[in-house]
Amino acid sequence: MPAFSFSARHRFCAHWPVWHVVVLVLLPVLVHLLELLGPALWGGATSDPISVLSAGTQTRRNWLEGGILPGLPGWVDGCAGVIVQALGHLAAADWRHGILPWWNPYSGVGMPLAGEYQPGAFFLPFVLLLGLPGGLLFLKIALQILAGFCMYALLRKLGMDARVVLAGAVLWAFNGTFAWASDGPSQPLAFLPLALLGVEVLRGTARGWAGVRNWSILALGLGGMVLSSFPETAFLQGTLVLCWALLRLAQQPAGERAPFAAAIAVGGSTALLLAAPQLVAFATYLPHAWVGDHAAGISITQPITCWAMALFPYINGPIFYGPASRYEAWWSVGGYWGTVLPFLAVLGLWGRRERAVRILLAAYFVACVGKQANLPGIAPLVDMIPGIALTFFHRFCYPMEEMALLLLAAFGLDDVCRHAVIQARAESAKQCTKNWLATAWPALCAGGVLLLATYTVWRWNAPARADLWGFAQGPVSSRFYAFGSVLAGGALVALCLAALLLPILARWRVAVLASVVVAEALFLFCVPLLSTRSVLPVDATLMNTMKAQIGLNRFVSLGGLAPNYGAYFGLASINHNGVPMPAAWIARLQHDFGTNLNPVTFDGITPNTPNGHFFLQDVLGQKPEVLERLGVALAVVPHGMELPGQQEAPAEKRLQLLYSSAANDLYRLPHPTPYFEAPENCEIQPLSRTALRTNCRTPATLIRHELMLPGWHVRINGQEATLGYEENLFQRVALPNGPAEIRFSFTPPGMAWGWAGLVFGLVLLGLGFGRGQR
Repeated sequence: MPAFSFSARHRFCAHWPVWHVVVLVLLPVLVHLLELLGPALWGGATSDPISVLSAGTQTRRNWLEGGILPGLPGWVDGCAGVIVQALGHLAAADWRHGILPWWNPYSGVGMPLAGEYQPGAFFLPFVLLLGLPGGLLFLKIALQILAGFCMYALLRKLGMDARVVLAGAVLWAFNGTFAWASDGPSQPLAFLPLALLGVEVLRGTARGWAGVRNWSILALGLGGMVLSSFPETAFLQGTLVLCWALLRLAQQPAGERAPFAAAIAVGGSTALLLAAPQLVAFATYLPHAWVGDHAAGISITQPITCWAMALFPYINGPIFYGPASRYEAWWSVGGYWGTVLPFLAVLGLWGRRERAVRILLAAYFVACVGKQANLPGIAPLVDMIPGIALTFFHRFCYPMEEMALLLLAAFGLDDVCRHAVIQARAESAKQCTKNWLATAWPALCAGGVLLLATYTVWRWNAPARADLWGFAQGPVSSRFYAFGSVLAGGALVALCLAALLLPILARWRVAVLASVVVAEALFLFCVPLLSTRSVLPVDATLMNTMKAQIGLNRFVSLGGLAPNYGAYFGLASINHNGVPMPAAWIARLQHDFGTNLNPVTFDGITPNTPNGHFFLQDVLGQKPEVLERLGVALAVVPHGMELPGQQEAPAEKRLQLLYSSAANDLYRLPHPTPYFEAPENCEIQPLSRTALRTNCRTPATLIRHELMLPGWHVRINGQEATLGYEENLFQRVALPNGPAEIRFSFTPPGMAWGWAGLVFGLVLLGLGFGRGQR
């Protein structure tokens, strides 16, 4: 046994040098060290959306200011806070208390939690990190570390030089999507190289039907993608895995293709079975959900300035720098490429080893770019893939583009390593010249391509420069961002060209190229971290007052608490943010507040009314009864906000001011509809949102102001009873006369199949770890 352990440890260290492992673990921690130590430093430094979005904080500040640089600190989309943090925290809290995270009672009038998908309710164990203070940062670091290790294993399997393997792993851990999308779209990224590795493992072990084993790595990679809270990114990443698998299938000997295809199919099926509870919850919710633009074809062309930002990420300043006219471009990006990575990727097109893989990666990248730009010859072909047209492809395809470029760049770097070995063995001057030309010609072509691309995107970016030239915010000027980005990128590429072309640098060629591309990736990743800002304390008095006053009712916020943050603080709110949303809830909102509301972000603010007021400002002041019918008992509004009509309203309709701070005012509405509503001849004793006792003198009807969906059950005195719809939205149940104990519960329909699938998937996963026969 000791000899075996020593041998296994020796093999591991040979393929995974200890210092490589240390780098992959510590580098993400060190990059975020200032923020990790923030609570111990004076003023702190945080990217926490609670502070950035001023969700329930004692004071407010401009959401784009507060750091060394203006802008958002590492995430473009506020869903990092209102969905990943707020709803992920609720899912983690449910698991911690032994509750299956099926239902979210704190947003809207209740809605599915796991079925909404984006909270990642079954993304275990990672979602549990969101239950910790600063959990969003811990989740990001954990996924970066995992991404680095998975990429390291993939590049080792592809037979790359050890230096290239380490550089490629660091590049994936610090890619453009991790830098700009620390919300749902970045979470599947860690599992993409693991899924590709699974295909490579099957390629190397499947030898006839007796060798159809080892599908577990593929299953873990695909299963992680499916469970990691963002189905669009997972689906798009799956197309790259499918293309890779089809290529490897075509490369298999004729007699081994069927077993290889079977192993791929079993691995994919196992992944779906492992995610069965999540998928069943999602599938049973969708027929009752409003999905917005996803219900029809989506054909959005990438704004033309985004192409410059892909090559030079901060050419237009940090995240959301500039006037509001520039925001469209930021809402459309999901990452970036940088300049050195595409240079090395073009260099990688010239190599002969794994030629088919290189062509596949190049074609896949071109297809993605063509679809983003809606090019006539490419976009219709891409849309023929089922499901592609229902995604926001222009924004969520960046991870696949980054992966294609990274793998091509890794092949290019590996070619340089091999040429260096060949050149070191060259004996004649003629052979040295021939080897030099083999390196110089691809390098010059790559430099030319990048120079042409730079010239093109600089011209395309002219409208953005026109908007930004007169704009100033923060210590750095708009001109510095523009010229500094291009000059820095050009200097790095020039350094790479010098290493490839100058014989005097031949000895350090690989080290220079790897160092330059890694340095660029780390620098670009760290720029948004300069926008971290001091912590804004949560207003504990406001939260305690709301908890003391709200009971089982709900509150409405006009900016004081961002949507879904009621779930974070354990306070029910009619505000919501997300897709999908319950269709019945959206229909009720449109009936009560008009069809011009924003169904995705019902924050009480947008869209503003024609008189410039917040969306619900006039309703709250003049028609509070509309909100009261939804069970709203409290309202959080910006401090000092005028509520039109309140001064003229009779006393019984006036809102009562309960608390005021520098940031928010808290009002109580006079006549909110109770959460449990029954006739006067019934006594009601609520125990929780799902349990109560009643005592009715005659049979009666109980109205529970919670969203009614298939999956809700009610037991009266231990016996199953029938639940009906009230106003096509709430729940209604018949009460018997006399005392009764009533309990409600929710489980997505068909979940028995979900659990059975999970058990079967775990069995297949265990079987798939067998070695098989060579």
